[in-house]
Formats: sequence, C-alpha cells, structure tokens
Amino acid sequence: MKPSRMRVSLCMIVKNEEADLPGCLASAADLVDEIIVVDTGSTDRTKEIAASFGAKVYDFEWCDSFAAARNESIRHATGDWIFWLDADDRLDEPTREKLRRIFANLQDEIAAYMMKCLCNPDPSSGRSAILLGHARLFRNHPNVRWKYRVHEQIMPAVERMGGRVHWTDVIIHHSGYQDAVIYRQKQERNLRLLMLDLKDNPNDAFVLFYIGWIYLNLQKPVEALPYLKASLERASLGDSYVPKLFSLLVNTLLWLGHRQEALAMCLRGQQIYQDDTELLFQKGTLLHEAGDLAGAEVAFQRLLAREPIEHYGCVDPGLRAFKTRHNLAVLYMQQGRIAEAETQWRILASQCPDFGPAWLELADIWVKQGREGELVQTVQRLEADPKHRIPALLLRSRWLRANRRFDEARQLLQQAIAREPHNLGLRVALSHVYMEEGRDLPATIQALRDVLAIEPNYVQAEKNLAALLQQQRGGQPAMPVQVPLQRNSIVVSW
Repeated sequence: MKPSRMRVSLCMIVKNEEADLPGCLASAADLVDEIIVVDTGSTDRTKEIAASFGAKVYDFEWCDSFAAARNESIRHATGDWIFWLDADDRLDEPTREKLRRIFANLQDEIAAYMMKCLCNPDPSSGRSAILLGHARLFRNHPNVRWKYRVHEQIMPAVERMGGRVHWTDVIIHHSGYQDAVIYRQKQERNLRLLMLDLKDNPNDAFVLFYIGWIYLNLQKPVEALPYLKASLERASLGDSYVPKLFSLLVNTLLWLGHRQEALAMCLRGQQIYQDDTELLFQKGTLLHEAGDLAGAEVAFQRLLAREPIEHYGCVDPGLRAFKTRHNLAVLYMQQGRIAEAETQWRILASQCPDFGPAWLELADIWVKQGREGELVQTVQRLEADPKHRIPALLLRSRWLRANRRFDEARQLLQQAIAREPHNLGLRVALSHVYMEEGRDLPATIQALRDVLAIEPNYVQAEKNLAALLQQQRGGQPAMPVQVPLQRNSIVVSW
C-alpha cells in the first residue's frame, strides 16, 4: 500500500499585522495542509484576516520570548512537518513551485530544510541586502522545539536528535527591516531580550555573539567588542555562527581604528574557514589597503571562482558578485592593467547594470584613451532602452565632464537625484563633477557626505572628504579646489 503523504503545518506568530498578513498568506495558504496562527496581543484585524484564510487562531500572552510563542504554535500543529513564516515574508511563484516539490517528497525522518531569506533594507539606511540561512521546514516532533528569547533557533534541537540537514535553493523575500526607524526599534528590543537570556545563561557564546552584533548595528563598537571577544573565547569552532563572529570582530576593530589587529583577526578566521565569503572579502580588502596587491588579487579571484559554501548565517550577496569584481578592477587599475580592469567592469555592467560606479569607470577609461566615440555610442544604445536610463545618464554626465560642460553635467545629475535620491551611482557622479570642476568646496564636501550616507564604507569617498575637510579647517581659499579623483573600493558592511 502506498504510504500517505506527509502533512505540512504552516505556523506563524503575529501581532498587529493586518497590513502584511494578507500578502503573506495569499502566497502560502494553498501550499500547506493547515495554518496555525498564534496571536500575541493584536488590537487590529490581524486575527480576522488570519481566520479568513482558514487559519486556526490561538491567543498567547506575550512573555518576552519568541521561542515560547513559536513553541506554542507548534503545540497546536497536527502536521508531520512544520513550515514557518513571518507576516512580512513573501513567496514568489518560482519559490512556490520549489516548495510544492519539497512538500510532496517529504519523508518520515528527523530533519530540517535550510532555505534563504532575502532581506532588502531601506536604500537610505546604508545597509546592504543580506541572505540569511534559516531552517524554515522541520519535522514535527515533541523534542524539536525552539530555543532563545530572540534570534530563536530550532537547529540545536534537530541536531540533538541526530537529524539531517537538507540544503535547498529556496529564497523567501522579507521586508521587515526596510524602514530604518523600525529597524533600530527592533534592534533595541532584541538587545533587551538578549540581555534577559544572558542573565539566565551568562556564558552562552551564541547570546554573547548576538549582543555584540546588535551593538555594532547600533553603531556602538566600543560596547560590541567585549561581547564579541567573550563569545569567541567560549564558542566551538564547529558552531555555525563562528565565521560571522570573526567577520564582526574584524569590522569592530576597523571601526575602532585597530587596523593591524583587524587584519590579524581576519587572517586567523580565514585560515580556519578558508572559503567563507565575508572573511575572504575582508582579507582581500585589508591586504589591498596594506599594499599586498598580489595577496588581495588572490583573495578576490578566489571569491569569484568558488561556489559559495552553504551557511546558517547571513551574507551580503554582493560580495560574490559586483562588490568583489569592482574591487578587483580597482586593483588592476592601480597596477596599470587597464585592459583587465576594463574587462571586469564590462562584466559587472552586464551582470549588474544598476551598479553605477562600473559605468563611470568604463567611461573614464574611454575618455582617457580617446575613445569618446565608443562612449557616445554606448550612451545612445542605453538611452534607447528605458531600463537603462540611469547608466545612460551616468555616461552622459561623464561625456559632459570630458568636454568641461560642468553646469550641464551637474544639472543633469541633480534632476536625476531629485527622482532617485538614494542612487549611489548618481551621487558618486555628482561628487566627481564637483571635484573635477574645483570651484565650490562646501558643495563638494556635501556631495561626498551624500555618497557616504548611502554607502558608509566607500573608502576613497571617505578619504577625499577627509582631505577636503582638512583643507577647509586650514583656512585655505574655497576656490579653486584641485583634489584628484580617486578610485573607490568597497569594504564589507556589518
């Protein structure tokens, strides 16, 4: 007799989610056998909306523990497997098809299925998109329960039961941290809950790790450092979060100005986790800064050549794509390997046409090599496609600069920025116009500050700003300002 299909319960915890919950359930309800919604105190229509999708809704008094709330949802589930979502998660159609196949082939086993959660922040936050590894699907078993008040974990219970881990290519889209104000509020709430966990378990390396991380997110590196160091002292090298712990320590030490110690920490971590994305990127960036161009090139090329390792934590997807390729091209230019640099920026512009600095660098090469015809042809080709409006604007601004038509270039970019104020490429291009023209020191300083507001780790923009501020403090005349343009490498954000 053919065995019956494994049943899947969608389990959710919610509070005042009437805006997000309909979209989430609309994308997931037909994939599962039942929906369990645990409400922790909504005062809006959240429970009514959940019930309209056929969910079984239960009230649960909030007790400062996400794990407790999630475990309450499992307690009511009758399915063989638990699939969990947050109200601000969305499943697009390719993801739905992948989940259908996974759900249809579930076996009677203790296991967890790892999926990626793509978090896209608000453009004004200065943070990069990240991919988080989550155990989104796991066997419903009385000994498999969530742990920790916040940043709650299910994998320790799965591993304790000897369960298997199945890696998938499923990507769930998450919007909960887009707004910068909401993001900070959640960070402060999470810190309070972690401190409660730390009081109960003073030597828990995982809790110490997250406390340090949150302090860093709150731009408090002095407070972050002792927690991160304490976590490293107590952690096992096999713990899934330890590569990220090394990376956070590197960023904290850099923020505090301890560059040699940061490099030593990076090399120590990278020797253990040789293909970790963040540590490889940091190694390349720090070696580049230290003048070890050969070592930096090896690190960047390794990042581009190797397939990413599966991970439980979070990573910026740009580190194995446009950020590394851009930094490699900058490195080539510094060595006079212009053709190789151009190749990298051409690949980058093709793969990531919205990354404006690549177009600016290509245009710079073409202008300096007397290839303005190629620049004009590329502008005309891009302008013919509405999807490439921004790259076309960037190249046209560079052509105007080349012909010293600064007023026109500035006006073109300012109009575009008024429509898209958080576009990095437009901001960089405008700073180039001001710097090359060399007439308005305050406006040049503000343009560089605007770049750094979007990408705080844009290294040479920071250096150029520091040079101009020093000139301003020195009482030198505001005009002319002859500061040479410098190429901008990118360092990883935390």
